[in-house]
Amino acid sequence: SIVATTGAFDGAFSWAALGMFTTQSNILCAVYFTIATGRLLAGKDRTGRPFAPVFKGIATMSVVVTFLVAWLILHMAVSFESAAGASLLGLHILVPLMAVADTVLFDARGQLRWRDAFYGLTAPLLYLAEFVIVTAFGGQLGAGMAGPGASTSSAPYPFLDVATLGVAGVSASVLAIAVGVLLCGIAGVALDRLVGRRRHR
Repeated sequence: SIVATTGAFDGAFSWAALGMFTTQSNILCAVYFTIATGRLLAGKDRTGRPFAPVFKGIATMSVVVTFLVAWLILHMAVSFESAAGASLLGLHILVPLMAVADTVLFDARGQLRWRDAFYGLTAPLLYLAEFVIVTAFGGQLGAGMAGPGASTSSAPYPFLDVATLGVAGVSASVLAIAVGVLLCGIAGVALDRLVGRRRHR
């Protein structure tokens, strides 16, 4: 899906797709699970005790953010008219669901701490910093605005479009998304601790 989203299979390859948060979050997730799977097969780790749990939490939450933003904010649709369009099925749905399923099915319960909820903000905040730096130097991050009704703005997503929303509007959008991500993280930690306590009774 990561390769397909660049247009490589459609004869229209572009590096620009790698600047989208969707692509970057999936690359992060792929890197983590490739390393973790290799370590598990080599006998260095065991099921239920994941390699680098903080890294896993950041990678998993990054694709969860991709999933939530794509469907709740951008209302993205999957098109099968091209390989790049079809790749969004994997990037926006399958990978996030598989990452969450791995945590739910294989990780030991009761291991998360309250501060772990804040790690979910890592990838979105790094992407925001990347966006600010690139645009400050006159560059464009991503392949153009994503989502229905996208304009010709150089912003990769409507909620980052300063030209339309203004600095205050973008700041409010970013804050709202950050709060949403944090609440998801807190809910995940609370559920993990609740299930963990019940299993140890």
